[in-house]
Amino acid sequence: MKKYLLHLFAQRDVFFCRLLVLLFLASLIMWGCQDAATKAERLRPPVTGVKVTPVVLSKVDEIYETTGTVKAEQASSVASRIMGVVTAVHVREGDRVKAGQLLVTIDNRELLQKVKGAAMAVETAKSNKTMTETTWRRYQQLYAEKAVSQQEMDQVETQKKMADSEYERSRAAYGEAVIYEAYARIKAPVTGVITGKKTDGGSMAVPGQLLLTIESDKALHVEAFADEALTRRLSKGMTVDVAIEATNRQLRGSIRDIVPVVDPQSRTFLIKIALPTAGLKSGLYARIRIPVGKKEALLVPEGSVVSKGQLSGIYVVAPNGVMTYRLVKTGRTYPDRRIEILSGLAQNEQIVSEGTQRAIDGGVVQKGQLK
Repeated sequence: MKKYLLHLFAQRDVFFCRLLVLLFLASLIMWGCQDAATKAERLRPPVTGVKVTPVVLSKVDEIYETTGTVKAEQASSVASRIMGVVTAVHVREGDRVKAGQLLVTIDNRELLQKVKGAAMAVETAKSNKTMTETTWRRYQQLYAEKAVSQQEMDQVETQKKMADSEYERSRAAYGEAVIYEAYARIKAPVTGVITGKKTDGGSMAVPGQLLLTIESDKALHVEAFADEALTRRLSKGMTVDVAIEATNRQLRGSIRDIVPVVDPQSRTFLIKIALPTAGLKSGLYARIRIPVGKKEALLVPEGSVVSKGQLSGIYVVAPNGVMTYRLVKTGRTYPDRRIEILSGLAQNEQIVSEGTQRAIDGGVVQKGQLK
């Protein structure tokens, strides 16, 4: 029994010795880590000349974006009314024309002959009319003197009416021939720009065949398609922002027309946006931003977003002043040059809003610059 107790005491002493060794080693490790952390803090580069601000939620417009095309308010398709060989095309695509300007001429020799024949028919009818009027006056005098019968007088009056009718008919035929001959000279129906040319000299013109297209540049609009979910949220007169990327212009327009029919394929409906016309051309690509409500969003100054390659990030400053470059997902850029942050940043976190060129990942901001 005595030996057993001595054995137990010996094992207890060994256990306490081992425990003491472990505690000693743990303290050494902790002291080493703390020392390393202290050294790391001392080695962090200080950062000055930056502005640190907290991120807060802001109430902004909820924007719906779509694309569209600039189109002319008035587009005229110029076609021939007669059949004939095109003798000359006097304009080219891109030319500016005025209403009434000569565009195309068609061979009119046959039409000129018809005009000439109609003119001769008018002269013949006029001579016949003059002769029958003279005869009618003579018969009136003879009838008053009872020298001719009523039947003879009626016949002369009938001849006079027929001559008058023939004269008027020949004049109408002449006018028609003149009009048809004028169709050989096709003129601009409106003032605008030639945007399409479908014929050349020597081609055969056929009635109804498209020859030229003229678009007026005095009135332009943008045609775009909006999602069917916005049917009740859009109305005429709403102000929208239109970006013309080809000319790098930002314009303000207003919804002029809303076509309420929804396309069953795309689930969208057509809207037309009135625009100022200065410096615009039909066919330009447009990006439309329509405010449809309000929402809360995290917005940061445009200068606080630092791009590295294809990635965007922000320098976030911890409460102890250590800054870290954190990747974020950005959203829309608002007119006041603030960018919406969709993910990667939380409300009330502090970021470097100015002086990002001096920011260093892992650097330390002086406490006086923290808010």
